[in-house]
Amino acid sequence: MPRFIAVILMLTLTSTACFGSEGDKQANSFFYLYSSLCLKNLVDLDALREKLKPVPKFPPEHAALFLGGRTGDAWPVPDEHGTFVLALLGGKNFCALHARRANTEAVTKLFTELVAHPPAPFIVKQLKNEQVQTAENGMTHTVSYEWSLPDVARKLLFTLTTAPSESAQLQVLGSAAIIQP
Repeated sequence: MPRFIAVILMLTLTSTACFGSEGDKQANSFFYLYSSLCLKNLVDLDALREKLKPVPKFPPEHAALFLGGRTGDAWPVPDEHGTFVLALLGGKNFCALHARRANTEAVTKLFTELVAHPPAPFIVKQLKNEQVQTAENGMTHTVSYEWSLPDVARKLLFTLTTAPSESAQLQVLGSAAIIQP
């Protein structure tokens, strides 16, 4: 399992894509942070939590905004191109990264290029590709992919929700999880 995460990270970090606009730079930063925080550490989120101990996290009342009513912790992630928040659910193999602003088309392209084409021997299955109107963010688009191995019960779930509206409170949410059927 750790080997395929290394493959994902190598693919992401060796990208030669060059982005020009601020929205594209935010998208690139989001994708880099999603890859280096969530994907790289998915198989051992406790180690990531340990690394984050000296980093100030949001107080519980602010973290709740990023945890969807579940227990866990959230940290601001400083970056020159945007405002990002990392959220780790308590007791679960679930990592999420939130972006206030980013080019949603660029993020979707980067995300899909990576998770829709896993390294062998993983099998990919698209689980969701839907648009929904929401009060907070306007029209949102959610896409998710599941990676599995033959004869292995645990699966990897990668989900991306984007909201291109300039008035959206949050434009990008990417998550990675290890799930048991």
